[in-house]
Amino acid sequence: MLVNQLRRTGEDNKRAGDDTGSAIVSVLIVMIVLSLMGLTAAAIVTNTTGSVVQTRGSVQAKAAADAGITAALAQARGTGDFCALSLTSSNPSYTATSACASNQVTITSTGRGTDGGTTRTQAVYAYTPAKDVGMGADLTFFNSATFTWEVKTVAAAKPLTINIAKGDFTCQVPIAASIRVQGAFASKGSCDVAGSVTAGGTIDMTNGSDTVRGNLSAAGTGTSLVRGSVGGKLTVGGSLEFGWEQKIIGGDVQAAGDVKLGSQRLAKALTFPAGKKFVQDQGVVSGTISRPASVAAPAAPSFDAWFDYAYKSSDWPGYSIITLTASGAGPGTCDSFNAHPATGWTSLASLTTPTVLDARACSTLSSNSGTQPVVALRTDLVMLAKSFDLTMLTMTAAPGAQPKVHVVVEDTTKDSQPTCGKRGGTININGTSMASGITALAYTPCAVDVHGIGGRDAWNGSVYAGQFSYGGLVTFSSDPISLPGVAGGEPVLGELVSQRDIR
Repeated sequence: MLVNQLRRTGEDNKRAGDDTGSAIVSVLIVMIVLSLMGLTAAAIVTNTTGSVVQTRGSVQAKAAADAGITAALAQARGTGDFCALSLTSSNPSYTATSACASNQVTITSTGRGTDGGTTRTQAVYAYTPAKDVGMGADLTFFNSATFTWEVKTVAAAKPLTINIAKGDFTCQVPIAASIRVQGAFASKGSCDVAGSVTAGGTIDMTNGSDTVRGNLSAAGTGTSLVRGSVGGKLTVGGSLEFGWEQKIIGGDVQAAGDVKLGSQRLAKALTFPAGKKFVQDQGVVSGTISRPASVAAPAAPSFDAWFDYAYKSSDWPGYSIITLTASGAGPGTCDSFNAHPATGWTSLASLTTPTVLDARACSTLSSNSGTQPVVALRTDLVMLAKSFDLTMLTMTAAPGAQPKVHVVVEDTTKDSQPTCGKRGGTININGTSMASGITALAYTPCAVDVHGIGGRDAWNGSVYAGQFSYGGLVTFSSDPISLPGVAGGEPVLGELVSQRDIR
């Protein structure tokens, strides 16, 4: 019995020891679980904090990239240049570029957050390039031209466009336009181009005060001189020499030849061939300097051939026709317009339906009779003549009317070039005003010759001429107008095709 009691006591003690060990194990398990939970919670807090910081940086980078897209669109619409944009901003921090292909323009913007992270956003828009057919520009000349202080250009929503389809262009005045020139572009002081310049020849920017606010491109393989400022990208097909005026080139610079940097500051990258010379004096290159094996010259501007226009009544359906005769002095004669009191001109104010005034029987159609006629037009008007002398003629729009006026000297030789001939063909603008509510086109294979009286010459619309000659103050403003059979116009940015973030 004693033995059995001792056995039970031992078993009870054993069970007690077993229970104590189990309790200790349970406590340890609970401690481990609590520790793991604590560590997990700490990790979650740490990861959440990092995620918040990372998310904030990503949001900043995305917002900056979107700002770059918006800024690129604004500049493109302001300058008319959609295909070679290059913008950089530090606040917000982004870099935006554009390129055109297959009737689309792609804008790529890289935004940067404060944590150093980046987001690249790409927006693709439908795009219709400019067609330089016929009146594809506001002012088109098929010969070299110079604009001095006597030639003023006025832009409303965006710069005008000037095409020099043959020859060179010299700028000596502020010009509210983008310029495309078949030959060389020269600026000789007081030049300030609001848009971009694209030249088939070289650049000769001779003064530090001269400025091109958009891009400046020259395909010529000779040496280009740039002493002034360029707001956008500068690209030349030959060597490039800068001046000592401490001006700024705002966009990337690219040359296919030697580069001589005086005291200009290049705000972005410089690219030129490894085998070409680089002379750097006091000038500064803020971006990278790249020296590939070769650098391609920029594309020269291309122009459509001259648009030959010969009048056909079928081109103007619904128009009444007034045909002047060379003899006599009454209504319907050349003298009723050309001679004092020039009642022919004032009679045009009574027209109520679109009309063709056919004065090709006259030696010229002239308002230079001392009468200074003022005509308030109520309808569209086409004027045909061998040549025009529009001295002191004023045409305005009658209340509620928006008339279009076509001043046409025919080119009946179908050879796709301006054929002036021996009979003259000049459109003489001398104290002439075609501006107040009027949209006018001057078309001649010969010259548009501006004399100017008291600075009252004003032309709103387009000019398409074999030559441009000036000797007096004239103001050109833009309002697109063309001839039948002509297709053309400004580049057009269409709808958004896609927008996405890329890596």
